[in-house]
Amino acid sequence: MVMRLVNFGPVGIEQPGVLVDDDTVVPLVPILARAGLRLHDMKDILALWPTIRTIVEPQLTLERDRIALSDVRIGPPILRPNKVIAIGFNYPQHSTEILGSSADVSEPVIFLKPSNCVSGPNDPVVKPFETTMLDYEIELGVVIGKAGRRISQIDALDHVAGYVVANDITARDIALGAGLDHPLQLQIARGKGYATFCPLGPWLVTADEVPEPADLRLTLSVNGVVRQDGKASSMLASIPELIASVSASMELEPGDVILTGTPAGCGFQLDPPAYLQHGDRVEAGITGLGEMTFQVQNEQV
Repeated sequence: MVMRLVNFGPVGIEQPGVLVDDDTVVPLVPILARAGLRLHDMKDILALWPTIRTIVEPQLTLERDRIALSDVRIGPPILRPNKVIAIGFNYPQHSTEILGSSADVSEPVIFLKPSNCVSGPNDPVVKPFETTMLDYEIELGVVIGKAGRRISQIDALDHVAGYVVANDITARDIALGAGLDHPLQLQIARGKGYATFCPLGPWLVTADEVPEPADLRLTLSVNGVVRQDGKASSMLASIPELIASVSASMELEPGDVILTGTPAGCGFQLDPPAYLQHGDRVEAGITGLGEMTFQVQNEQV
């Protein structure tokens, strides 16, 4: 059985579960409670996952407390990560479009997104009134399961709990629009930090189910038209290299999410540029990790 971890329920009161048979959610809290574990947060579950899996897996086919997937809202698999660590310029064309063909980035470019910009895979993405250049970036999300600092590339994958579809929503004009001669030339955190600017999900697929993450294919369409189509093998820095680089400067903790960069085809790269507008429907998926589908809505002020 492919192990797919979810959070389900209304916004703010989601609870962890496991998706089984593609259409059924089994709540984790009752199973863990019977084993004496009072855990309600996916971050805590991931920290103990090797032990918890041996408890949970035999119970999935026996558990009576099953819920139809169609009857519940699926939230982000990690509700409030301690850190959302995003990597910039990690696919060749995306890098050269911004930095130029002569760019030589010797270390991965790291920035942070606030944890409360995380939203569910099918929740609306809210377009702030300040931006006219709202853009999408499908990314492979790497979820940390084992804490560590200065993790070696050799050991890096041992710290991965699983993988998830992610979208690094960006207000381009806010992030980069002030111009290079202006003191506010770079407003990355502001332009990428609005509420709903980090959809995650629909579920987390555990690392043992993804033996070759470099083989994963990322695709994104807007209103049925394919905009992005790339493979993780094109990343300039591999997942072990990213984990080693990030953990050199900050400790990684269970539930942290690393967004590994986006392939070509973002709205700003098109000719002419094509940004997200109210009512647009975005579908973004990664091989074996599921698909998110959300609609863009103007912010109500």
